[in-house]
Amino acid sequence: MNEQELYSAENELGLYVHAVREAKGYKMEDVCDGICSVPTMSRIEAGERVVDFLLIEALLDRMKIAKTEYEFVLDEDDYSAYKQRNDIKMLIQGKQFKEAEDCLAGYEKKYGGFELHQQFLYYQRAMLQKRKMPQDKSTIVELFHKAISVTVPDYEQKMEKREILSSTELVCVAEMIHCVDDVSVREKAYEKLYDYNQWCYQAEGFFPVSYRLAMQYYAECLYEKEQYEKCIRICDEVLEELYKTSKLENRCDVFVLRAKAREKLGFQNEEDRTNCIRDYLTAYYVIGFFDGEEQAEELKQYIGERYGWQYIV
Repeated sequence: MNEQELYSAENELGLYVHAVREAKGYKMEDVCDGICSVPTMSRIEAGERVVDFLLIEALLDRMKIAKTEYEFVLDEDDYSAYKQRNDIKMLIQGKQFKEAEDCLAGYEKKYGGFELHQQFLYYQRAMLQKRKMPQDKSTIVELFHKAISVTVPDYEQKMEKREILSSTELVCVAEMIHCVDDVSVREKAYEKLYDYNQWCYQAEGFFPVSYRLAMQYYAECLYEKEQYEKCIRICDEVLEELYKTSKLENRCDVFVLRAKAREKLGFQNEEDRTNCIRDYLTAYYVIGFFDGEEQAEELKQYIGERYGWQYIV
């Protein structure tokens, strides 16, 4: 890409960031706080500053723009870093922990001196620890806290003041709460996060992507507290949001959780029983379709033993 093409690409990128911010009614200082300075943000929007793609991702994430909603041409360096980040995520998802740790070390050696790249490293190391068994909750909390502190060390105050946080930042909050052992403390923390998400919806017209994970955790907490009716209501809300996306995400877990809560409440009539079985079957078919054979087989066995094989088609 020559200098003229580079300037043109950066100019279009800046105009896009500016257009999104204006359309959503965000103040410049709210979007860039903890990510970059206001003058830097101003120069980005004017197309006068060449920026790292990770910085653009952070700004758009703060404005709740999902990665599927935008597409940019990356230069060679940005593409290399972008590919490495995706490789790391895939290795962690595939539980290839040694390979993921090696890739994280290589990424840190090359990019670790930059704050947003540090946030990525803390976040992915937290996700790696989360997938390991047994989990070391104190390490998970420490890593997620370090990740969110890169951009919003005062995140609790920002939530209280109803200031905007990115989906990545909100996932960090949800995951830290999830590691709290005391279920009553966890419940109160998720209630606050629930209220913040409701504010996001009222202020912005939509829920953050992180809402769906956070509210699954909230529903699990309510189930532990034996608040089954409220658990079902939160599951209903999460699934309503999941129906708006084609992504699998956590919908199977939510269907199973809602079915378990229905069982705990007891069936007052045949409709209650049918709804419970339908939730289990939906989870079973979705899990099986997405190659979760072992999990699907366990679910099939449970449905068969409890409700009869005639329901397994």
